[in-house]
Amino acid sequence: MEHQIGIYDNYSGSPRFCKSASSITKYHFQDTIIVFVCKEGQARFTVGYREFNMSENSFLAIAPDTPFYNTGRSDDFRTDILAIKNRTFESLAQGLVRIYSRQLLFDTPLHRIPEAKAWICHEILGYLKTLLDGDENFFSRHIIRNYINILFFEACNIMLHEPAEIQGKNRRKEELSGRFVKLLEEHILESRKVGFYAEKMNLTPKYLSAVLKDMTGRNASSWINEYTMLEAGRMLRTSPKTIQEIGYELGFATPSHFAKFYRDMSGMTPREARMESGL
Repeated sequence: MEHQIGIYDNYSGSPRFCKSASSITKYHFQDTIIVFVCKEGQARFTVGYREFNMSENSFLAIAPDTPFYNTGRSDDFRTDILAIKNRTFESLAQGLVRIYSRQLLFDTPLHRIPEAKAWICHEILGYLKTLLDGDENFFSRHIIRNYINILFFEACNIMLHEPAEIQGKNRRKEELSGRFVKLLEEHILESRKVGFYAEKMNLTPKYLSAVLKDMTGRNASSWINEYTMLEAGRMLRTSPKTIQEIGYELGFATPSHFAKFYRDMSGMTPREARMESGL
């Protein structure tokens, strides 16, 4: 994950984020999510065309390819900074995190952190920094994956528990998107058809896809394909069943259809994926 994830702070070293407030510099990181987690002091940021005032125990999440700059800060301003490539986040984040993170990044990027949880966030970021700085740990990739999910789950949980008047206007669509992902997790072996999930939600397939497109940038078929891919990868790594049996269980009519789907989605064949797992 080298160069895909970075943990920095504004008081011990990253020249990328250490510009003084007097020399205002606009930042623009393509395909990168930036999250500031304020430890002390206050700061003012312009993100896109909006201005946000940070203070102790708050975080500001900046969407990929969004220009931002610091327009002022107190002398005691201290912040941890998480930078993660969007494609890396997409590969790490679990379904519900990816649903709610869209609102977090685009609609309501600034949030207060409950005091009881603020120190946990900083401890996690500090621990991840030791791993990324080269602390020898055979399981570092798995640890980083899990902790990134924990951080974003907590961020989304904070957002969802804020008073209704400061939440986004799309609560109903968020609920539908979250319900769809849960249904996918439960029924992906049962059906890969949009109509199947729309019927369970008492929606039309067209409306379901429109909701998902609006909230996540992707339609229902795209989500179904991703969960099929995730389940296929899991089964190829862990199941003693043959590749042909796995394909049939996932709803593919022939082994060649399964092989083409898996290759198009992952860049490798099911057989290559299985060989990597050692099965």
